[in-house]
Amino acid sequence: MSFIWCKILMKIKGLFTKKPSKKLTWNPEDYSLGKSWAKTQPHPFIKNKTLWDFVYDRYESVNTIDNINKYLFNEF
Repeated sequence: MSFIWCKILMKIKGLFTKKPSKKLTWNPEDYSLGKSWAKTQPHPFIKNKTLWDFVYDRYESVNTIDNINKYLFNEF
């Protein structure tokens, strides 16, 4: 898929996804909210990737939530 289509799809998905307004905690609802939001945001460095690819830690979900919180509240 081309870069433009990826950007368009992220924008459309972003219209239906709520941005977290508070720090996410470790529970399934917050994890799902953070995941769905991060998948609608562009990767900070690589084209055709999402923020989820940048913050996801496959070994520990707590680290993933912490990374999303850092990005949401400019703590990077």
